[in-house]
Amino acid sequence: MRAIETKPIGDANFYKFSIDFIDDKFIIGGKTLPLGIITHDILNIPVDKQPAIGDVGNELITLYNRLNSENYSDELFISIRETIEKTIKIIKKIKPFSYFNIKGEYDYINYLFSDDKIKEWNRSFSSMPIPNINFVPEGTAMYDQTVILTEFLKSYMYLCTDTVNFYNIAKTYFVNLTENGFRDKVLLAGYTKEFFSHEGILEWLEEMNVTDFTHNFTLEPGVWMAPVILKNKDGMAMLGRRIHFDRMLNFYVTDMFEGLAVGHYSWQCGICNKFFFMETARKQLYCSTVNPEYGVPCAYVAKNKLNMPKQKKSDGRGYATWKHRKDSIRREKYLTTNNKPNAKYDVETCLKARELINRYFEQAQIDFDYAENGYELDMALEHIFAEAKRLLGKK
Repeated sequence: MRAIETKPIGDANFYKFSIDFIDDKFIIGGKTLPLGIITHDILNIPVDKQPAIGDVGNELITLYNRLNSENYSDELFISIRETIEKTIKIIKKIKPFSYFNIKGEYDYINYLFSDDKIKEWNRSFSSMPIPNINFVPEGTAMYDQTVILTEFLKSYMYLCTDTVNFYNIAKTYFVNLTENGFRDKVLLAGYTKEFFSHEGILEWLEEMNVTDFTHNFTLEPGVWMAPVILKNKDGMAMLGRRIHFDRMLNFYVTDMFEGLAVGHYSWQCGICNKFFFMETARKQLYCSTVNPEYGVPCAYVAKNKLNMPKQKKSDGRGYATWKHRKDSIRREKYLTTNNKPNAKYDVETCLKARELINRYFEQAQIDFDYAENGYELDMALEHIFAEAKRLLGKK
C-alpha cells in the first residue's frame, strides 16, 4: 500500500489514464499544459473530422451490442480491431487526442486483437458450451482478458460519443460567454451558475442520457484522486494531485471547470468564428492565427480590412514583456544618441533589437507553444541584443 503516488508520470492511454494537476496547469504524458486547453482543443476540432468521429462512434456502439448479444466469431473481433484502428487514424493527429500515448493504443490492439490472439480467442470460445463473452467463467485468465477487451472497446465508444456531446455543450457555453463579454473570474462564476441552472440546458443534458451509451453525462464527474510530488517550472518540489480517469467525459468536464476556476477560458473570434485560448481578462477580440481568406491574422483583418472594433495591442499575449523590452531598448538608444559613457550598443543595433521584439511578439500571438515555451527566453534582453548583433554581422 502506498500513501502517495510515486510514479513520475501518469498513464496516458484512452483505456485508463492519469493526469497530474499543479497550480493552474496539468501534465499529460510528460507535457505540461494550461488548465482549460483541452476544452479549447475540443472546440477547435476540424469541422471535417467532427462527423467522422460521430459516425465511427456509432459503428463502435453497434459492435459493442454485437459483442454482448452474438456468439464469438473471428469476423466480429476483426471488425472491432479494424474499427478501433479506423478511430485512431481519424483522431491521432488532432488535439487533444495527440497528447495521449498513441503508440500505447496500438500495443493494446496487438495484445487483444493480433492475428495470433484472435486464433487464441477462437480456441477458447470453441471450448465453451455457449461461446459468448457473457458466459466466460469468472476467476479465469480468459475472464480477466474479456474485461480488459470490453473496457478497451468502451473507452473508444465513449471517446467518440463524449467528444460529440461535450463539443455541443461547450460550444453553446462559450459562444454565449463571448456574446455577453464575461472575462474575469467573478463574471465567469456568475455566468456559469446561470448557464447550468437554465431549464433549457438542463433538459438538453437530460436528453443526452437517453441511451446506455451516453448515460451519466454529468457535470459532477466521478474520478479517483491521489496526492503526488511534482516539480514546478523552477524545478522545486511541490505537492500536486493525480486524478485517474476511466472515461474521456470526466476529463473534459474537469478540465473545463478547473480552467474556469483559475480564469482560463475560450473566446470566439469575431472574424473566423474559431475559438482562441485566454488565460487573463484582457479584452482580446480576435484570434492571431492566419485567416486563410485574407492571408493575415484575424486581428489584422479587423484592423485593416473590415469595419470592425479595433483590438488594442495591450490586449495581446505577452504585451507586458514586450513593453518592458521596448522601454529598455529605447533607453539604450537614448544613451547611445546622447553619447553617454554607459551606452553599450549603437543605434543600428538598437533598431534591429526593436525589430526583433516586434517579431517575437507577433509570433506569440499566433503560436501557443512558442508563447508558452519560447517567448520569454527570446525576449531576454541579453538574447535580443546578441541576436541583433549576429544578424548585423557585428561582434
